[in-house]
Amino acid sequence: MSDQHRITAPAGSPPAGSADGPARIAELRGAIDGLDQRIIALLAERTRVVQELTAHKTDEATVRSPDRVRQVLDRVHDLASRHGMPPEVAVGTYRALIDELTRMQLDMLAARRAAAPLVDER
Repeated sequence: MSDQHRITAPAGSPPAGSADGPARIAELRGAIDGLDQRIIALLAERTRVVQELTAHKTDEATVRSPDRVRQVLDRVHDLASRHGMPPEVAVGTYRALIDELTRMQLDMLAARRAAAPLVDER
């Protein structure tokens, strides 16, 4: 991680020797924009893996996998805690991600099932 993304001063106080006020806000917003770019790239990669995984799933129960969801959310909670992030933010974010990716998987499964009779007719 570059120094431009590190914030070492206590919350609410500008780091020593750094810009302050509007200039610091602009710096930090730039850092957030860079982080968002990296986060989206990683989420896109995660989505591609989920899409490939879905090709191996045959029913809704396998898509929903509540035990696996619990395992992922527990791991995310622990990772957030270790990295100094409020766990409820990480878990809430992942709940939303999992909900959307589950919906995507169910749509993929339904499309695959709908196409199956066409394959059988050939």
